[in-house]
Amino acid sequence: MSRRLVTVLFLDLVGWTSLSERIDPEPLQTLLESYYEVCSAAVAEQGGEVEKYIGDAVMAVFGAAAALEDDAVRALRTAVRIRDGVGALPGLGPEPGTALRIHAGLAAGEALVTRSSLAGLRVVGDVVNLAARLQSAAGPGQILVNEVVADLVRPRFSLVALPPLALKGKAEPVPALLAADQEAPAEPPAESAMVNRLAERARLREAYRHVAAGGDARVVAVRGPLGIGKSRLIREALRELGADGAEPAIVIGTCPSYGANADRAALLQVLDGLAAASASCAELLERGPHVAAVLDALRAQAGAERVADAGPGPGVEEIAWAARELMSTAAQDRPLVVVWDSLEWASAAMLDLIGSLAAAMQFQPVLTVCATRPELAASSPPWLREPHVAEVIDVGMLDRSDTAELVAALAGEVQASELGLADRVADYSAGNPLFIRLLLESSGAGRPLGDVPPTLTAVVGAAIDRLPESAQALLGAASVVGPCFKRADLTLLGVAATPEDLAVLAERQLVRATNVPGAYSFVQQPVHEIAYARLEKERRLAWHRRLAESQVSPAFHFEAALRLLDELRPHDPERVDAAASAARTLLQEGTEALRQRDVLVAVGRLERALRYAVESGDPCGSAAAVRLSDALALTGDMPRALEVIEETASRCAGRNVWWTCLVQRRLLALRQGIEPEIRVDVLADELADGRAETLAWCRLEQLRMEAQLRAGRYRAAETAVCAALAHARALGDVYEEDRLMAALCEVRQWSPTPIATKLEACAELLDRFALDRFLLIPVLTAQARALALIGDAAGAWAALEQAGAAVEALQLSLGRVLIAQTSGLVCALEENPAEAERHYRIAAETLEDAGLAPAALTLRVQAVREQVRAGDPQVASAELAWLLEQRSAMDLRGRLLCLSAVMRVPPGPDLNPAQLLEEITPLLAETDDPCLRGEVYFDLARAHRELGRHAVAERLLDAAEHCYQSIGASRPLRTVRAWR
Repeated sequence: MSRRLVTVLFLDLVGWTSLSERIDPEPLQTLLESYYEVCSAAVAEQGGEVEKYIGDAVMAVFGAAAALEDDAVRALRTAVRIRDGVGALPGLGPEPGTALRIHAGLAAGEALVTRSSLAGLRVVGDVVNLAARLQSAAGPGQILVNEVVADLVRPRFSLVALPPLALKGKAEPVPALLAADQEAPAEPPAESAMVNRLAERARLREAYRHVAAGGDARVVAVRGPLGIGKSRLIREALRELGADGAEPAIVIGTCPSYGANADRAALLQVLDGLAAASASCAELLERGPHVAAVLDALRAQAGAERVADAGPGPGVEEIAWAARELMSTAAQDRPLVVVWDSLEWASAAMLDLIGSLAAAMQFQPVLTVCATRPELAASSPPWLREPHVAEVIDVGMLDRSDTAELVAALAGEVQASELGLADRVADYSAGNPLFIRLLLESSGAGRPLGDVPPTLTAVVGAAIDRLPESAQALLGAASVVGPCFKRADLTLLGVAATPEDLAVLAERQLVRATNVPGAYSFVQQPVHEIAYARLEKERRLAWHRRLAESQVSPAFHFEAALRLLDELRPHDPERVDAAASAARTLLQEGTEALRQRDVLVAVGRLERALRYAVESGDPCGSAAAVRLSDALALTGDMPRALEVIEETASRCAGRNVWWTCLVQRRLLALRQGIEPEIRVDVLADELADGRAETLAWCRLEQLRMEAQLRAGRYRAAETAVCAALAHARALGDVYEEDRLMAALCEVRQWSPTPIATKLEACAELLDRFALDRFLLIPVLTAQARALALIGDAAGAWAALEQAGAAVEALQLSLGRVLIAQTSGLVCALEENPAEAERHYRIAAETLEDAGLAPAALTLRVQAVREQVRAGDPQVASAELAWLLEQRSAMDLRGRLLCLSAVMRVPPGPDLNPAQLLEEITPLLAETDDPCLRGEVYFDLARAHRELGRHAVAERLLDAAEHCYQSIGASRPLRTVRAWR
């Protein structure tokens, strides 16, 4: 049993009913025998099989036992010969003395082919019905074919398109073509050492010369349909550069069309190529262990060999940084050519990464060549469209002479007995070089059976059928695993991967060994995907489930199994379990992508996880909904993040998922300012009554944290984070745990927790997030702040230098705000108000550019305060007056600092110090940030002393000292005591 591309021929005699009425059964039987003999001889001569005789109707199949490249041509040739042979039988047509005539229909397409001792050959599929309906619609002597047959028989037969036919049982009119009477003779191929493409190759070489001569970097898109020879054209142009004396560093990454971590595989090819092509890159990997660690992590991901406790691995920013480092280093040695092949299979995230790398290299000698199909043109990112791309090279089909030239060049390496095969390739290639090469070298690249051009399916199918049976079985099992597979994976499927079979597949360039011991990959994509499409779906289903249950790319294989189950048995009770398994594994992989901030991938996987979880009623639906809303929020699509939660809640009313969605909705509403006042304790009572799940309680504590932060109650916020962290650990949810540990580190900056405890937490996180500098940046700045508060300025600057290097490497504009803000604090504590003011203003301007005005106002307040400290209150007073008018738009910290600073400048005519003091007092009572309280008390003490109120000033100084002493902030404490 197998699924394959077959050509089905249906034919019968015209006027058989009237013939049966006027002829005695005995001569009629003699006529039938002669007719059957003509049919069976023609079918056998052309290598087909008669599936059945039904009275005067005959059904024959081509490609059922073993596919040949010209199955459709031989089927149509058979129909023509039967028509001619039947016409030569005795004149017993519908009218006395007239010749017998037939009418025929041919259809090519996918079918399930089975054989049994009782039923013999059976071909099942819509292609059989279509051939029968075309035969019924054909007129006397006519042969009608479907579009697939037409694609396969050109140019050997002329075809005339007909208006779409309304066929019985078909919902829509069916395109059909009328075959001409005679087959055209094949033209002998001419001999040539090289195929054309001269102009295209010259344009690529010129683009490189521009880059190598000191011009700006360039991006060139080489565009053309499947198999047109884009990759060959690029390789040939690069070879010609070498022949001309150029010595560029060349790296190539090819995007596979199928399987988990496909983008990682292509990127790793480029990065490994850079390391091998450049001595400087090799040195960089030796002296830069962080770059090497990123490469090692990518290799593990590409090989699906992630270590369970290895942490989240590098995020997309870290990966982009490593790629920029390697590309820039390689380009310093010599001009660099980076080829990205088969970009039509790249994800949106991968395309964005390639675009950012090309932009980062714009002033270096780098030629980026992107090979892609025309399908990508409509949806490609802006950087891959003109005028951003320096040049687009469109590669068209080879004309007939070039096609024949290529066949002759390749056939010279084939045994003389196979030269007839080369002739057939020239006839059926339609000018596509890959079709030709697939036949002669048994390799290719493409898409599944339903999408691959039938000419390519025929060629690849024939190549597979020429393999030994054991090698065919190995290839089929490998196709289920993915574009890369291991011998151990095949063992799981019960298929022996013998060295002999692997050697046969490698010799015929169908698979090749990779750098990983025991691992192989398909050389080209159509071989992989057509081998997969030829397997019966029940076998695919069983194998996908076995791989998934063995934790081999489980999300990918569970989802593939679910799709097959929907096609085969959509109402099967198994479907619920299959959907739940797909949901859980997609949630796991989507969460992992979210941890690495590969947001586009995360959104796609989490959307599917949520859909399957809701369908199956699996409890993981709550986590899927929450994660998806988190991912959408990271993209900036807050309305959709809220909509996902509301939709899930409406579909899961009465389930625990509903309670989790309720809390997440309130959390999003608070962050968006939709519900600024949320009574968390009331919500907690509702959750207790509803017996909410642990994730709901975890998110409730995060909601409590947000509410307390807005109120300036940092101890309560810290307590809420710790409670949420306990829930996350009870769940074993590493994603929540990572987020909450980073949040705890940030919240503790302002809480009454002793600085020693804060530094211990920072040290723990520095180890935990060692491979992800995106998460390390807030930890390092929190560490720098704590070190500055205990007087370790050198340690603070070292932490800020490390954080700053990460911010610049990862190109995080908002990360610069953290660096500048903390630098301002360090300078302020070290009695350098001018530098402190400069840093605060840099942070404020960056926030304003990002549209975050309220946060920017607080930083402007801090900058003006440093002006006051520098002894220039007159200059600061005007800006302070303006800021005072804006205080309602500030957070509590900004309002307090603004009010206390105003108390230290000469009062304006509209300022009432007593009134301002009344406003400060309740605000101070709201916050428990010791450093903020200490700073405000210190400001007020100085203001009162300047007014001659020494007793009040002393009490305020005592309060300031107590605040700083409570957490061990020795540096500001020393300042207060020195002033005292």
